[in-house]
Amino acid sequence: MRRLWRGSRSQRWIVAIAFLTGSAAAIVTIIGALGFPTSLALLPVLLSLYQLGIAPAARLAGLYRYHSPMLKATIRTHRFYEVHGGTSFDYLMQLRWKDRGCVAARQVMIQYLEGFLDIARCVEAGEIGESTLISGTSYFFREQSARRIGFRIRRAGLRLRFNLLLNALDITLLYSFAKGRPAIPNLLRARCAVISGWELLARRPLIEAMIRRLRLECSSRETSGAHQALCA
Repeated sequence: MRRLWRGSRSQRWIVAIAFLTGSAAAIVTIIGALGFPTSLALLPVLLSLYQLGIAPAARLAGLYRYHSPMLKATIRTHRFYEVHGGTSFDYLMQLRWKDRGCVAARQVMIQYLEGFLDIARCVEAGEIGESTLISGTSYFFREQSARRIGFRIRRAGLRLRFNLLLNALDITLLYSFAKGRPAIPNLLRARCAVISGWELLARRPLIEAMIRRLRLECSSRETSGAHQALCA
């Protein structure tokens, strides 16, 4: 499946249709078996299946604009640009089970930062306005890291908090995967990080330095792991 997704556009549509069909079939089966309104008790599961099924098609149809494998933009206007982390589908396509924990956390962080670099490139090219507010709510970024990049931290609005709560199951599963253990993010204390296009562009050298440091850490860990395996 991963090989198909990394292939041509037509191959990607095959994957998207397979996930869309499989997700719809699972949702219909659950609702049919439990009936209504009993099936509402499994609403988090149904929403998780829906997100898994719709993600690849939404990406190919242009509803999501990806700036890296783990950073996508959803709401896009000349004044506002809302970004979000990768979906469960993206985790399935980009990471392996053995990557859970530090490896996954670093890879995801690198791809977040690469996504911000691509947004900065779009600002430089005039595709995104310098005054456009780039906003995202993330449980993954530490506030200290976000502030270092230049983001201003605000309390998340009602719409964003409601969206996080609706997708609480997915978020918890992905958060636990990145932690390498069962973990529950505090979604009730969600924060909104905001930066303008020109501010992000000005921070590009810092973001590039952060990526280099994270890649060096990943490389050091892999070298250490290979050495331990050889000496075992």
